[in-house]
Amino acid sequence: MLPQPLLKQTNQVYEVGDLVLIQECGGMLEIDDPDGCIRRLLTLIDGSRTVGEIEQEFRADNPSSQLDVAEVLSDLDDAGVLIDGSEPVGLDPYHLERWKRNIGFFETYASLSRSKYTMQEQLRDCKVTLLGLGGIGSHLAFDLLGLGIQDLRVVDFDKVELSNLNRQILYTEAEIGQPKVEIAVRRLSSYYPGAKIDAVERKLSSAEDFHDMVAGRDFTICVIDRPKLDVHRWINEASVRAGVPYVVGGVETQRAITFMVVPGVTGCAECWRLSAADDEQTRGLREQMGQRHGQPGVGPDAAAFGPLVTTVTAMLATELVRFVTGIAPPVSAGRLMEIRFGDFMLREAEQWSRLPGCPVCKDFAPTARVR
Repeated sequence: MLPQPLLKQTNQVYEVGDLVLIQECGGMLEIDDPDGCIRRLLTLIDGSRTVGEIEQEFRADNPSSQLDVAEVLSDLDDAGVLIDGSEPVGLDPYHLERWKRNIGFFETYASLSRSKYTMQEQLRDCKVTLLGLGGIGSHLAFDLLGLGIQDLRVVDFDKVELSNLNRQILYTEAEIGQPKVEIAVRRLSSYYPGAKIDAVERKLSSAEDFHDMVAGRDFTICVIDRPKLDVHRWINEASVRAGVPYVVGGVETQRAITFMVVPGVTGCAECWRLSAADDEQTRGLREQMGQRHGQPGVGPDAAAFGPLVTTVTAMLATELVRFVTGIAPPVSAGRLMEIRFGDFMLREAEQWSRLPGCPVCKDFAPTARVR
């Protein structure tokens, strides 16, 4: 079926003298229109006509116009203000309403050849594993279901403590001492009854444990923070072996951080470790951490500031959407990104490339790509 161009609802049209202004996100698209031909053309872009039908009707009303209708429509599509008004809708009325605001957002990235509904369906069909139901995980669980994830596996082994409640929104004081996983199933199922919640109460302490949780899934979000360096090694080995992309996020006192690994595409966490091992200062710091705390990467739980927790949540959920829908490249693929409390600026803290001799990922053939 041929596309039927339609101006996006988010792109309002204004007329100022000989100019036609089309509102964009944070700006205006300006089009000179001294003879009014653009104005007439815009009235025909209502989602009920193909490009050929628009041109035919425009010519009938404006036989002397030199306007190249097909070129203007192509330019408007390139500018991001058109969608296909005839695109098929594969969502039922319930989900169209439940995800209405998501779809409105995806419309801003849609075009004549790219459906806003397809983006929502890609999220619906993505099987996600969420490792950890603490501060970040308890926010993310809600956000993932709100985005439209229908198959969510959540993994944790902890019980609720009073000190959790400055940031862990899944739980209440009445539930102190209860397993987090049990509460999560009740609350998340109530929030979105149509979702499949696969809850696993288990402490993960090896790469094999992690592999059991990520194999056969489409994407993993890891917000388990203990023991730090071991967790990074385990999730990396498991994900590369399973061929499942993953993103990690956390809060380090005054900064929110995240990084993503796409097996076979980006460097893996071992590539990163080996690259950093050449840095004498970094190597010395890791050795001191191991001597001081008994095992690498383990320090005291002294700070977990709620607003930074929700900042990480936004970073992780956004990276998932970027990767799954392809609306934009993931920001943290092969990079450690940070937002510091002091200035709230997103910046690259470290980056790394895939090492040809990496013992973890050197033999992995890519099955996924950064869109």
